[in-house]
Amino acid sequence: MSLPLAGIKVVDFATVLAGPFTTMLLADQGAEVIKIESPGGDSARGMGRVPDSDLSFSFLAFNRNKRSIALDITKPAELQVAHRLCEWADIIVTNMRVDTRRRRGFTYEQLSALNPRLIYVSLTGYGDDGPEANLPGADITVQARIGDIAERRLEGQPPPPHTQLFHIDMATSMLTAFAVTLALRERDQTGQGQKIETSLLQTGLSLHACQMTRVVGVDDRYGGPITGLPQTYRCADGRYILSQYINLERRWESLCDVLGVDELVSDPRFATIEGRRAHTEEIAGILTRLFLTRPAAEWETILKGAEHMMSMVKEIDEVFDDPQVIANGMLTRFQQPGVGEVLGLAPPFRMSSTAGASWFRRPAPAIGEHTDEILRELGLPARDQLRAPD
Repeated sequence: MSLPLAGIKVVDFATVLAGPFTTMLLADQGAEVIKIESPGGDSARGMGRVPDSDLSFSFLAFNRNKRSIALDITKPAELQVAHRLCEWADIIVTNMRVDTRRRRGFTYEQLSALNPRLIYVSLTGYGDDGPEANLPGADITVQARIGDIAERRLEGQPPPPHTQLFHIDMATSMLTAFAVTLALRERDQTGQGQKIETSLLQTGLSLHACQMTRVVGVDDRYGGPITGLPQTYRCADGRYILSQYINLERRWESLCDVLGVDELVSDPRFATIEGRRAHTEEIAGILTRLFLTRPAAEWETILKGAEHMMSMVKEIDEVFDDPQVIANGMLTRFQQPGVGEVLGLAPPFRMSSTAGASWFRRPAPAIGEHTDEILRELGLPARDQLRAPD
């Protein structure tokens, strides 16, 4: 049984997170991905290094199912190899800076002249045009730029720290992989490749679609407290629970019934959302004292039993044992040379037509692990024979 992208050839000329995750999503669905690295390797190899290893957790997370070729594109002979790979490829993904692409001969115009069927993905921080097109970008700085950090600021407090989720990087990868599949579909119809432009900034705005929507001439906007009541409460064992939409009309009476606080329903001061907001401190005090009477896990069982949207506030280490995560096969294990068994994320969706197909083909590569193998496939000499004598 073949995977949906079997036979599609991808050159991964990207570093760190968003670009490599894009190409891994394609690789997991059967694409043949060749990762071009500098002789020093992708900088992600040093981000959170695995003890007693030359690999990092970041690199392991986003580079399985790929082969690696090490090329120094400042040297003409090795630059020619990179261009040969672009002729071979169906898709190239790069987050090289815009000016560097021009200097190295890696613009869409230059590569599409070599390969008109090429789908060229330009993944940047802020877009290919405009005054900051050539600036480096990162998830964390985009969080600040798009209002994400400011929106999470508590009144009267300084801005909170950035999140550790790298949600803008990850969402950019998913949107980019979607765009690639659209371009492949169009190429099937026209025979022509095209350029795809994605950026962390554009993705960040997409994630803030509600906040970025306005009615012109109207001051009201999406945002602000949804409930007017705290959503997070400390329990008897020191753990916390978070209950979403705690003040919505259709959930309020059910919540009070489950918690056994009927007086909050019968009190006319609390009969409406606005009334409850006006008495937030009093209601929050009652709920705070109540949640301190039982451990968090007990409250979670009680509230979920009544189909309330809630969860214990869990540590990352606990998520690996989450029964729902395990039941849906959201994690995978594979052997990584030099590291041992790796536990990580499986592909983030399932398709019934390929449920029995083996999506895992190879672990994350060492720097240039497949260089000579790939050169042979291209009909070229080994790398040490490519360089002109000094």
